[in-house]
Amino acid sequence: MSGILNAAGNFVRGASQFAGGTLAQPNVQLFGMNIPGIPLISFRDYFLTTLQSWVGTIPLRTQFIAIFDTFPPGLNTSMMRSLEFVDGDKKNFDIDRAKKILTSTPLQGVVGCIFLQGADIPSENLGIETATIDNNRGFIPGSVLTNRSSFTDQQLTLQFMETNTSFTDLVIRPWLIMASHYGYVARDPNDKEEIRKNPKCNITIIQYSKSYQNLSMIPRKVWSFYDCVPLNLATRNLKYENEGMDIYNVTFTYSRYGLKDTLYLPLPDIIDAISNRGIKGIVPRISPFQK
Repeated sequence: MSGILNAAGNFVRGASQFAGGTLAQPNVQLFGMNIPGIPLISFRDYFLTTLQSWVGTIPLRTQFIAIFDTFPPGLNTSMMRSLEFVDGDKKNFDIDRAKKILTSTPLQGVVGCIFLQGADIPSENLGIETATIDNNRGFIPGSVLTNRSSFTDQQLTLQFMETNTSFTDLVIRPWLIMASHYGYVARDPNDKEEIRKNPKCNITIIQYSKSYQNLSMIPRKVWSFYDCVPLNLATRNLKYENEGMDIYNVTFTYSRYGLKDTLYLPLPDIIDAISNRGIKGIVPRISPFQK
């Protein structure tokens, strides 16, 4: 028991040095026994103060947008009718006006894609196997890392709401059909015909965090997915029942992705400068930005 208490005492002293002083609690309970300490800071206050820093603040998962860097230039009525010809009705796949409106800057560039309702960021998985040893008797076999999951198994899924002029059916659906005909292949960026057949785009998802009252929210994470192509659409289910907003899932494949944070920015200093009121007493400087 004395060894355990000594170890606990060493931990308490080490933690107090990390905190910049001795621990707040008059004594720490361990197996019903007290370890004396000299109160200086409060565990609770230190925890709450940490949550007020930029690094420790708990974000809202609803604060995000998605931006399509471009839409396929070949995605138009002429292309769709050449690929999906339907005899006798010239209105089939007449998407030019809808695409122009639905992909315009007011609906795509101000707050990202205005139709977006959710996003599922792909996970990462790494396989592991046992390094088998014949007749290992009592020895514990080692472990060997195998393969990282491919992006075909880890796909980006976006959820879009249905509106009168349907983004999913008049942009995503013909986009998927176009990709099925032209394929997921490399294209010569200097060849106009190849550019017309290119179904790929880049999608950026930006997650924001609260900053300060009357100030704009600040990006905290930026996801970049490259060479994205839609793969499937959720089924449209029409029923005579209570109405509600329809949300449709669209799965995208991609060739690679990247993740950026904003820790290279002196965010507390920026907030202070913009507010012009000095919030140093409100947002304690216990973050990596502190000099």
